[in-house]
Amino acid sequence: LRINLWNLAISDTSFNIVDIKPTNMEELTEVITAATCHPQHSNIFLWSNSRGSIRMADTRSQALCDQHAKLFEEEEDPSRRSFFSEIISSINDVKFSKDGR
Repeated sequence: LRINLWNLAISDTSFNIVDIKPTNMEELTEVITAATCHPQHSNIFLWSNSRGSIRMADTRSQALCDQHAKLFEEEEDPSRRSFFSEIISSINDVKFSKDGR
């Protein structure tokens, strides 16, 4: 529900850069399943979720990146929704290529 960033030189502090935890946990609709930083630009990172979306954000725009810069997702056809839809659409890993594309 959160992504934290830390500096290895400062072992007692981390910085929350994504926080999608709802105030009331009964309103929880997704969880973060993976996150990764760009291999060449440490300010850019991706995260995926259990609903099948991938979001890209840039920490230069704001410290708390709950609002993504780019969203990658496929629209779901409501008529094809089933009990297993969220399990099937969940993304378990996300990566940039070695050259960052």
